[in-house]
Amino acid sequence: MSETDTFERGFQPWLVNATLKGFINLSKLLPYNQRLAMMGWFARRILGPAVRYRKRARANLAMVYPDMPEAQRHAIADQVLDGFGRTVAENYSRQTFRERIARCPIEGPGLPAALAARDAGRPIVFSCGHWSNHEAARTALDLAGFKVGGLYKPMANPYFNEHYVESITDVSGPVFPTGRDGTRAFMQFIAEGGHAFLLHDVYYNRGEWMDFLGHPAKTALTTGDLALRFDALLIPYFATRQPDGTSFKIELLEPIAHSDARTMVRALMDALEDRIAENPGQWMWIHRRWKGAPAPQALED
Repeated sequence: MSETDTFERGFQPWLVNATLKGFINLSKLLPYNQRLAMMGWFARRILGPAVRYRKRARANLAMVYPDMPEAQRHAIADQVLDGFGRTVAENYSRQTFRERIARCPIEGPGLPAALAARDAGRPIVFSCGHWSNHEAARTALDLAGFKVGGLYKPMANPYFNEHYVESITDVSGPVFPTGRDGTRAFMQFIAEGGHAFLLHDVYYNRGEWMDFLGHPAKTALTTGDLALRFDALLIPYFATRQPDGTSFKIELLEPIAHSDARTMVRALMDALEDRIAENPGQWMWIHRRWKGAPAPQALED
């Protein structure tokens, strides 16, 4: 890439990517547990404040929980950033990450139905939100013999997106970008026996307004549409980071009954809201989930 290309694509994204990639490479010199701790610290203390992720997380928390004490919102934002940093380190540590996930059994009431569908060759749509490191669940499913492919929205930072997509593909299977060509390839993947892996809490400007945590958010109905189109099981999942910071509890919930796409996505959202209420630090509050919603009071970083 030329110097001209760098400035056309934006110097600040290039600098953020160069800094983050440098810390990723530096962290690889450390043992796995220390690597994750280092990247968690980096995200909390350097990256989060620098790119205003902490400020965004606190603003979102203030909108959803206006009566929550400021100190508690600050602590949750730090937990979110720590988890974000650990997630990046995990997704760039393929072999060790897969070895660790192999020690985390898949559990939950949806597991028997998922195994039966896998063995019968029936399509499955696995779906969750930005809960902890969702690649932990995809990796566990890959290790359990599911052929899991994901549909993803390319990151705003094109430099980071290039190698991050390579890393998650290497860790747990193929991913397809949103857009005409990527979606077509993803549909073909499912038609040929692949299992879909989707996040349902991404802002989608052509989606429908749905309530999420008490505020309207544009929401795609893709998960419900795909389940109906392919007569696929729609199974909510959660991979919850445990207190040791390196292991996960991986759960498959009961499949959601087929009805209409909006009702099915609403059920997914309800399950995610319940988890956030129990443990808000596991959800990635740094996302721009409520574009167009009333802006909360500005917060100092």
